[in-house]
Amino acid sequence: AMPDTPRVGVGVILRRPDGAFLVGERKGSHGAGQLALPGGALELYETVRQCATRETLEEVGVRVPEDAWRAPFAVAEAVIDANNHWITIFALAHVDADVKFENMEPHKCAGWSFKRARDVANAPDEGVFLPLRLLLRDANANVDEACAPDGFVVNGDGVYEPA
Repeated sequence: AMPDTPRVGVGVILRRPDGAFLVGERKGSHGAGQLALPGGALELYETVRQCATRETLEEVGVRVPEDAWRAPFAVAEAVIDANNHWITIFALAHVDADVKFENMEPHKCAGWSFKRARDVANAPDEGVFLPLRLLLRDANANVDEACAPDGFVVNGDGVYEPA
């Protein structure tokens, strides 16, 4: 049956010191073949931080403490198709440069890798899952600034320079 209200998802931004964040290629669901963040549906009575911690462990095998999340970092509304109207709440956490991750759900994801915000933003629209595409275009979130390498800021020309 079609849902009669939007669903709530949590998108997880795992940011390394160099500013890159983890993305994977979706499989077997809406958005198949597209780059997306780890994440999933918020469960009843679960906080955004609890969901971010649970989904990160379930999908990439990395344990992020609940108090490490900056949440909500941003929010996006996405009507993906006739059966998928989602409000996605994004949560951001910093991870070590050498963080070890694995593809815990290979039936749902073709594999995870760290990418720069600009590289994902410059990918063809059809290659990026709609909630992530909306996040990267959200001037209020300013992912480019949030994911600048440690010790750098984005100047007026959009160039990274030492802070």
